[in-house]
This record gives sequence, C-alpha cells and structure tokens, in this order.
Amino acid sequence: MNKSNNKLNKIIDYIRKDNGINNAIEATEQASLLLILKYFYDNSFSNTIDKLPPFSKVFLKGYKSHQSRNGTGYLTLNNIFDERIKSNSSFRSFKKLEEFLALVPFRVHSIKIVEVILHILDEIQVDESLADDYDNLIVSMTNSSISSGAFHTPIALVSALVKVSKPNKMQRIYDPAMGTGRFFVESQKLVKDDFLHFRGNDLSAFACLIGSVNLLLNGICIDNINIEDSFLYEDNKKYDLIYSGVPFGKPSDISKYGHEYHDYKNSLEGMFLKHTMDKLALEGKAVLIVPDGLLSNMTNGFKDLRYQLLTHFNLHSILSLPSGILLPYTSVKVSVLFFDNSPPDEDVWYYDLALNKNINKRTPIKEDDFSEFISLFEKREVSERSYLVNKKSILNDRLFNLSIPLPTNEETIKFDKAQEIAQLNSENLKLFSSITNYFDVTSRDIKVENTDIRTIKSLGNLKTGNNLTKSELLGNGSFPVYGGNGIIGYYDKANRDENTIIIGKVGLYCGNIHFSEEPFWLTNNAISLEIQDTSRVFAPYLAHLLRGLDLNKLSTGAVQKFVSIKKLNDIEVSLPSYEKQVELSNYFNELEQAKSSLDKLLSSFNEGISLLNKNIILEKVIN
Repeated sequence: MNKSNNKLNKIIDYIRKDNGINNAIEATEQASLLLILKYFYDNSFSNTIDKLPPFSKVFLKGYKSHQSRNGTGYLTLNNIFDERIKSNSSFRSFKKLEEFLALVPFRVHSIKIVEVILHILDEIQVDESLADDYDNLIVSMTNSSISSGAFHTPIALVSALVKVSKPNKMQRIYDPAMGTGRFFVESQKLVKDDFLHFRGNDLSAFACLIGSVNLLLNGICIDNINIEDSFLYEDNKKYDLIYSGVPFGKPSDISKYGHEYHDYKNSLEGMFLKHTMDKLALEGKAVLIVPDGLLSNMTNGFKDLRYQLLTHFNLHSILSLPSGILLPYTSVKVSVLFFDNSPPDEDVWYYDLALNKNINKRTPIKEDDFSEFISLFEKREVSERSYLVNKKSILNDRLFNLSIPLPTNEETIKFDKAQEIAQLNSENLKLFSSITNYFDVTSRDIKVENTDIRTIKSLGNLKTGNNLTKSELLGNGSFPVYGGNGIIGYYDKANRDENTIIIGKVGLYCGNIHFSEEPFWLTNNAISLEIQDTSRVFAPYLAHLLRGLDLNKLSTGAVQKFVSIKKLNDIEVSLPSYEKQVELSNYFNELEQAKSSLDKLLSSFNEGISLLNKNIILEKVIN
C-alpha cells in the first residue's frame, strides 16, 4: 500500500468516528468533498506567483465562521472559499460544480476530527498520482455498503467493454447514468494522449460528486458532467458512442416522463434502452449492461423494444455474464448488448462468459477472465463459449426472445415438445383456478364505520434498534435479527418483544413493513413501533395499513435514503373498532395469501413458456 492510499484510508477512518456519519457511503462522500475542494484550491493559482496559505487554514476559517453563526448546522462548499478564489478565471469547472456541490453538505461535526483530517490533506497532492488510490476507495465503499454498488460497475468488466468498442477522439461519448464515471476513465486510458469528448448525466448528486473526483484525478474535464434526469434533459444532440451500466427497477414517478416511456413504466432498464436508441447517432455504437429479464420479458413494450433492436438497429453481439458479477449490490444476472445505428446483419453473436468459479466480493471478476472474449469479439468467431444465432428465426418466434443459452455439443437439440406443452396446459388450469380465487377474495365487501383518525405518535413508541456487527450474526440462533429489509440472521438475545411492527429505516427499501409474532433483535437499520394500548389497537391490522401507505415515499437523503421517526410520527391512520380491525386483518392476510399463490403460479408459468421458447429456437436456429 503506498503512502497516499494509506492517508486516504486514514481520512475515511477518522470521518467514520464522527457522530454525523453513519456508514461507508457517507464517509466516502465527505472525503470526496474535501478532495475536490483541495483539488481546486491547489490548482487555483498554479500559474501565478501568488503563494496560497495551507488548505487547512482556509477551510478551518470558513468552517469555524459557519459554526459560530449556525451552531452545528451543516455547511455547503460555497461557504468555504472566498470570492477571489471562486472568481479566478481557471475555475470554470468549479463554477460548474457549484450547481450540485451545494446539494451535498459537509456534515462532520467534530472540530477535532476536522483538524486532523485537514492536516493529513495538507500532505496530499490531489492530482493524477492519486487516481488508483481513489479507485481502491470506491471499491472498498462498494464492498462495505450494498446500496453504493448502484453507482459502480466492476473495473475489469468496463475495461473489457471499452477495449472491444474502441473509442476514438472523433466520437462524442455519452453515459446517461454515469455513476463513478468508470466508462469515461477506461476510455481515456485506452486512447492515452488523445482527449475524448464526454457527456455524463446522473440523477444522484452523490454519484456526480464521486464521478467528478474520479474524472479529475484521471485528467478528464468535468464541464459536461451534470446532475440531470436523462429522460427529462432537453438535448437534441446525438452521440457516436453510448456506454452505460443502466439502472434497473421501477421509476419513482412515471407521470413526469413523456409518453414514449410509458410502455416501460415499471422498468428503468426499458426506459434507458429506449433512451439510448433515441440518442444514438447514425453509425453510432451502443454498449449497455442490462438485466437478463429485459432479453425475454413478454410484455408488449419489451417485445417492441427487442423488435426495434433486431430490425431498426444492428444488434450484433450479446455477452452473457456470470451470476454474481454485480455483488454485493445485486445478485441479478446481467448481459451486455452491443448494437449500432446501422442496417442489421443476418445474425447475433453470443458469448457466454461461463467461469469455473463463483463471483463475489471476495473473488471478483478479473481482466484475465475476459481475454478470450476480447480476442474473439471482432471476428465473431464460434467457439465452445460462443455461437451465432440467425435473426430471422428470432423474429419468426414473435416473442423476439434474446435470452438463448449456450448449445450443447450435440449437433441437434432434442426435447419433447408435446410433453412440455401438456405440462403448460396443466399449469394453465391451476393458474385459472388461482385467478378465480383471487377475484373471489378481492370482490368481498367489508363495511367499515365509526373510525377514529389517529397519528402514529398517539398509538405507540417508535425506536431505532441497536447495532450488530456481521461477526456477531449467527446462522442459527434463538432469535431472528431484523435489518432494514427483513431478517438478516439470528442472535442469542432479543431487544424487542413479540407482536411488534418493524419499519425499514435506511436503504433502497426503507419504509418497508414487517411484523414479528415472536421476540427478536432489531438493528440500527430499522425502527420498531410498540403499541401502547393493545386493547384499542390490533397490531397486525396496523402493520397491514402502514404497508399499504408506501412509506418509502417519505424517504430523504442524497446519498443513502432513510425515513425519519419525526415523519413517521406524523402519519395519520384510520382506526375502526377493535373487532373490525381483527376482521380486516384476517381479510388482508387472506388477500395476501391469494396474491402470493397467484404470483408463484404466474412465475412458474412464465418460466415454462420461456423454456419452451428457448428450446424451440435452439432446435431450429443454431448454426
């Protein structure tokens, strides 16, 4: 470990000791604020004879001045430098940064910790010599905090994708969800002395901050890096090369987007694929990392997208990646789509990156794992891991399924089509029965009268749990341990009683509701609601009610989302009589069971349809 890396780690360690910092994401965010400030400070008068005072002296002056006026309140970067530095002509990028750095406040409370950190920073030169160390900091953050993985794609994967797509200085390069800016960094490394033209957007101020520091340390201009919703940004430009590890999941509010995205309202990956198609210049190239579900989803919107890929663009290659490549952020399997805005070829080249090892944060993907893929890509050679599929056969299927597994060594794929169809017909009967049962349950009418409107604060006490380290969690223990999204392990002690409502406090799924009928241990990533008057409030009914309110909408936080006890206390709920609460709770249980049963049958039926579809294609189209 070199000296600067050691010092960056020391800064993180000190920041995490502060009461205002809760996790690795927030510590990295705060360290990045200081690094980007010092970068601009060190470079503000680099071409003049003026000698600037130490960075620590200027920062402390602004920090103490703010504290004396505002107590312990947070301050923004705009409070630090005096006008003569901010107005310096060499600070174009800093003026650009002011637009979003104001959204990420400095939150370290302890003046002693601030002084120690600044002393370490005075000894660090924030320039390209720090690039690799900052990379290591990002990887460490990703491994320590699951949610931060949403902004980061493994370096080995990005490097391989950049090598086969061969960016050059004549191209306008775009990433609509840039995260840490890794695609830009690897592109610039590949072309070395030629300066590339980048544009990057991200909806997260945190991502733009981390990405900007990463780009600056790699000698890349950040004038075209913006906190923007790429679907709303009014830009008529087209781009020659589009990279992205696209976000996936549901958009928070589809109503704010144009009608062209409404066919994919439950899928960010569908929206980003559509956006990429719209922004790709004639003869332009796109490289997108997408969840495998996008390749085979049978809804009309996704079938239309795949049809456009196959007929309006040249979808020439698909790289199937091993499960676990995005851990610890998600275990969802992903693939890479390579397509050009040019007339389509006759076939698609598939490469299956099957490895003889499990991919996780302890054994991550490495550059050597992509060697064969890179060597075969340009000539689209057929091998034990790669094969060609005729596009006409995919189009004739009418589902336009792009999820096609690696064929066996046999010359033909044999399967009993009649047997599989008979099995699906049998499942179809069960599915129809389950749908009928679900509608029977939902059609019941339970009348509710004489309800009281009460706040959560008037009904019970909200309390955050206590921390447990990973080493303290047990595979088998006396009591379940609840974190921010349900049970995460077991422990030999309990800190909460039975019949308690659990509310996720932090993370992507904050606001989710669980209910425990037995004593349990609650971590500091969740909040318990303990009912004061159990003769007036039936806790399972209240849990159902809170679950239906979608408390995630109350979440705040630029880096990691969380729900506050204050907001939860102010929630108003409707309370009928105790007997009616019991009746409604039993009905809600029956409704959830009917839905769960239907979901399982639908999932099984969908898998069966997909398998039949794949087998038919493999039987007919493998060259």
